[in-house]
Amino acid sequence: MKALRFITIIALFFFALGASAKKKREYPRAKIKVGYNYYNKFLRGGDGVVEKNTPFILLANQEQSKFYCPSTEYRDSLLSTPSGRAKERQMFDAAAAAYVQNRDRSAMDGVVYHSRLYVTKDFAKSVSTTYDQAGMGECGYYDEPFSEIDWLIVEDSTKTILDYQCIMATTDFHGRKWTVWFTPEIPMQDGPWKFCGLPGLIMEASEPSVQHCFTVTGIETSSQPIFPVFNTEYEKMNRIDMLKAYAAYRKGSAAYSRAMIMDTPDGSKVEMDAPLPPKSNTQNIDFPETDYH
Repeated sequence: MKALRFITIIALFFFALGASAKKKREYPRAKIKVGYNYYNKFLRGGDGVVEKNTPFILLANQEQSKFYCPSTEYRDSLLSTPSGRAKERQMFDAAAAAYVQNRDRSAMDGVVYHSRLYVTKDFAKSVSTTYDQAGMGECGYYDEPFSEIDWLIVEDSTKTILDYQCIMATTDFHGRKWTVWFTPEIPMQDGPWKFCGLPGLIMEASEPSVQHCFTVTGIETSSQPIFPVFNTEYEKMNRIDMLKAYAAYRKGSAAYSRAMIMDTPDGSKVEMDAPLPPKSNTQNIDFPETDYH
């Protein structure tokens, strides 16, 4: 009788394991993983023009892709679970304590967002979805058809990038003229940011003012899962309204930053210097898309 009961328990255990395995969600797998550096200029209050380099990753297969900042995805993944939120809070408290002690802004680099941008592409529907910041603690997303990008391929303009032969293409997209370099040697109609639709992977994209530039840093085959965006706080918005809202936020970001009083682990407050008056935008620094004006 005891043996029968033991066998029954074991059977139920393995049945439960099998049921759990069946419920485990499967995510699409990438075929390729591409690293990019996103160089951009932006205005930061009294600091004036700031230059920034942010690493991004493109995970892609023939049906879909996701372009994202790896540190952003890591933080969003932590904040999506109770245990992850506890870990993120510990990391933030430690960084805040280091900042208070040393007054070193870089102490916060590992616990703040360097970009809220994600771009996912659905090649069956020919639609991209852009997720990004829209203001102080506000994030939004919107869909766009691939057809909004109209390419002109310049067959006789070529150069080599990472040992791949590349061809030039140009487009006028949402207020800026872009020049990109794509390689037919990698037959993926994808690239950084929103760019796609050329007969090969886009390796580099830039515009004449040199305020924004995407440059490939590495390419490898990959079967990494393409996870959905972990952060569920992005709200459906209109693209133009979203850009206008973010521009208004950026204009007053120094005042916003000063208004934020950081709680430190010991309960004290961080005293912040008054922001310097904003410097004039003599270089016409703007977002990658300028058609919201």
